[in-house]
Amino acid sequence: MTINDSSNNGQRYVFLDRDGVINAERGTYTTSLDEWEWAPGVFEGLRKLNEAGFKVIIITNQACIAKGLQTEEGLAKLHTYMLDGIRHNGGDIFRIYHCPHQTSDGCTCRKPEPGMILQASKDYGINLSRTFMVGDSLRDMEAGRRAGTRTILIDSGPGADSVRTQFESGEFRAANLSEAVEIVINETK
Repeated sequence: MTINDSSNNGQRYVFLDRDGVINAERGTYTTSLDEWEWAPGVFEGLRKLNEAGFKVIIITNQACIAKGLQTEEGLAKLHTYMLDGIRHNGGDIFRIYHCPHQTSDGCTCRKPEPGMILQASKDYGINLSRTFMVGDSLRDMEAGRRAGTRTILIDSGPGADSVRTQFESGEFRAANLSEAVEIVINETK
């Protein structure tokens, strides 16, 4: 399948989860700079995406806010650190969407619900059928499928080795963001 663009204006986009794709999955919330650890392949992957003309949008659940473990201001500080590190290494992030809710809030933005992806599509005129969602969890893959994107599962996340993942994984699998980017670029030539 050849895909020439992913939006009405010819601009191509990729959706990325944050935890487990940009920063290493810790198994708990990353709420401070001391806890931040870059995931393997992130700088190379983001540089390649940007050089290939893709705008990168982060789609991240941050229930730590609803649970009182993080504030909006603290999250903004963490994201500023993330953006500075990425830009210092030759990449860029176009936009970040985050859901501050927990599952019990019943919102439409918390993955696996597709609300953040659908909002980005509305905000920027993105053709979702020509876009990828890259994440490290089954909930990321489900959000992408529900929104109508193609999906790539990074094998480092929660449940990546489970039997269930074999049946409910992304359309593609990759070891890290750099490998996922190769798939995106090859599939969108």
